Amino acid sequence: MKRILLFLSLSGCLMLVASCGKTAPFSIGADISFVPQSEEMGVVFQDGQGVEQDVCLLLAQHHFDHIRLRIFVNPEAEKGYAPGKGYCDLAHTIAMAKRIKAAGMKFALDFHYSDTWADPDKQYKPSAWEGLAGEALEYALYTYTRDVLTALKEAGVAPQTIQIGNEINHGLVWPEGYIDDNATEADWKAMLGIYKAGQYAAREVLPDSKLMVHLALGGENTLCRQFLDKMIQEEAAFDIIGLSYYEQWHETYDDLKANLYDLSARYNKPVCVCEYGANKENIKRINDIVRSTPNGLGYGTMAWEPTRTLFTSPDSSLVGRMPRPGQEGEVFRLRAAPDVLQLYDEIYAQYSDPNYRPEEEPPFERTVEKGEQIIGADISWVPWQEDSGIRFSDKGAEKDVLQILKENKFNWIRLRLFVDPTAENGYSREGYCGLEQTLAFAKRIKAAGMKFLLDFHYSDNWADPGKQYTPAAWKQLSGSGLEGQLYRYSHETIKTFIAEGVRPDMVQIGNEVNHGMLWPQGKIDDSYMPFGVLLRCASAGVRAADPTILIMVHLACGGMNEESVFFLDKIISRDVKFDIIGESYYPQWHGTLDDLKRNLTDLATRYGKPLIVVEYQEHAREVNEIVRDLPDGLGWGTFIWEATSPQWGGLFDKKGRTTGKIDIYKRT
Repeated sequence: MKRILLFLSLSGCLMLVASCGKTAPFSIGADISFVPQSEEMGVVFQDGQGVEQDVCLLLAQHHFDHIRLRIFVNPEAEKGYAPGKGYCDLAHTIAMAKRIKAAGMKFALDFHYSDTWADPDKQYKPSAWEGLAGEALEYALYTYTRDVLTALKEAGVAPQTIQIGNEINHGLVWPEGYIDDNATEADWKAMLGIYKAGQYAAREVLPDSKLMVHLALGGENTLCRQFLDKMIQEEAAFDIIGLSYYEQWHETYDDLKANLYDLSARYNKPVCVCEYGANKENIKRINDIVRSTPNGLGYGTMAWEPTRTLFTSPDSSLVGRMPRPGQEGEVFRLRAAPDVLQLYDEIYAQYSDPNYRPEEEPPFERTVEKGEQIIGADISWVPWQEDSGIRFSDKGAEKDVLQILKENKFNWIRLRLFVDPTAENGYSREGYCGLEQTLAFAKRIKAAGMKFLLDFHYSDNWADPGKQYTPAAWKQLSGSGLEGQLYRYSHETIKTFIAEGVRPDMVQIGNEVNHGMLWPQGKIDDSYMPFGVLLRCASAGVRAADPTILIMVHLACGGMNEESVFFLDKIISRDVKFDIIGESYYPQWHGTLDDLKRNLTDLATRYGKPLIVVEYQEHAREVNEIVRDLPDGLGWGTFIWEATSPQWGGLFDKKGRTTGKIDIYKRT
C-alpha cells in the first residue's frame, strides 16, 4: 500500500469529486453484458420492422444513454464464469465498450473482483490472488484495477462511471473482505482497505470518472447508512450511491423511495438504482421514484440485462437470455418490443423538462393505533375437531365456536398456515391448516365480526424454536433463490386472502423465530445475517400486498429478557420492518410471572412497540393483567393457544363443552 499512496501523492487523487450545484440530467441506462455471449451463440437484434441493427444503436434510439458492463478477473479460470470462452474479460469488454461509445452512449464499468459472479451471496477471491492477504492483496487489486483502466483509456473507451465492486454490502474479495452483523472495526477497516485500493487506482488513471458504490440494499435504509458511514469514517470515496432494487429482495417501492430520499439528503450525493429487473409494470414506477428524489439528486437507473424484456423472439425459439444447449449455430432473431421501448420514450420526453417531477406521494409512514384490548385465541384445530364430530356448546346450548368465544369477550382469532400440509412430511394429509382450509375458516371469523391474525409457519409442519423445516417444495432453493421464494409466497398469499375478502388484520412473519426460520439457511448460529434477509423478505412480501397490515415478529422468550433484547436488537440492526413484538409464555420454558412482567415492561420501554403475548396456556388472569398494565398502553393483549383443546387451552372439554376457565375472560 505504500506504493499506492506514493502514486496518489503524485497524482493528487485523494480529494472527493464535489457535487455539482445544478440539476443533472436523468440517465436511462442498462447492463447488457450478456450481449457478446448471446451474439456469439447466434442471437441477432432487430428494430421493430425486422431490420438488423447493433443493439447499442437500438437502445440509443430509445434514449438509453449509459451502458454498464461487468468485468471478471479471469473468467477462463477453472471455476471462472466462462472457461474457454472468456466472456466479460478485458478483451470482450474493450470490444463492447467501443460499440457503446460509437452509439454515443456513456460507459460504466462494473468490477466484480472475482473470476465469476460477485453478489451478496458470494464474493469469491480470484484464483490468481489465492494466498494473498493484507497489503499484498490490496496491491494486487490496485494493480489489476490500474491496468484494466489504463487499457480501456488507451483503447479510447475510458468509462465515465466506475463501480469498485458489485453489490458489496457483505464485503468483497472474501474471506479477507467479508463483513456481517458481527463485523468488528478491524473487519470494516480490512474490507474498506481493499475497496480503497481500487479507488486509488481509479483516481490515478481516470480522475474525472465518477466512483459508484454499489449496495444491494434498495429499501434498507439502516444498512445503507451503516455502510456509508463506515466508508466516510475510513475515508473511502464515492461520488454516486448505487443501489440494486429487485422487489423480491429489497423491500417495497415505498421503502425504496424513503431510502433514496434520505440518502441523497444525508450524504448530498446523487442516487442511482443501478440494477433492477425491468418489466412493463415497474419501468415507469422505479424511474419515477428515482427522478422524484429531491434537489435533483436522482441520477438515473440501469436495467439489468433487459434484452429479454426489450426484445421479443417472433418464433418463440429463444427462451430467456441465451440459446439453449444444442442450439448453437442457429440464428435467433430478437425484435424490438415497441410497447416496452415506448415506456422509455415517454420517460425521456417527460424528464427532458428539467422542472418535471413525477407526482409521487411522500413515502408511506407506518403507524399503529391501539383499538380495543385484544382478547384472542388460536383455534386452528377447530376444522379438524368439527370434522371429527365435535359440536361446541356453552351451558348446554350448541353454538358455533366463534359465537361462543365472542359472547365470552374474545375479539381476535389466530390461525396458523402451513405451506403444504399434505406434503410427505407435512402436518395433515387432509390439508388442515393449508391455504384452502385457512381461507374458509377466515371467512367464518370475519362473518362473526372478529379480527384475524394470520400466523405464517413457513413450513409444511410445525415451526418452533426446536424445528423450522424448509417446505418440501422449496428444498432445492438456497441463497437469494430461497429469499425470493419467501417474498413471493408471502406476497401472493396475502393477495389471495384480500381477493377472497378476508384481509388479515395482523400477520406473523414466522412462528417462534428466535432460533431462526427455514433451516438450515435461516438458522441462527453466529450470524443473524442470513436469517435477517429472510425475515426482511417475509415482511416486504406482506407490506407490498397491503402496507397497512400490522406485522408481528414472534419469539418464544416470554420471561427471558436478555434473549429477547439480543434478538430484537439484531433484527432491528438488520433493517427488519415490523410493528408488534409477540412473545410466547409457557412457565416451564420461559420463567415466572415476575420474569414475564419484567421482560415485557423493559421491552415496552426500550422499543416503544406494542406487545402481545401471542401464546400462553396457564395463568390466564395474571398474563392478561400483566399485559394490560404495561407502560404507555403498549400491552395490546393476548392469544390463548388452542383454546378448544382440553390438553392446551382448556376452555372446552373433549366433547366441545365450555369449562369454567372461559368465565375469566368476561371479568378480565
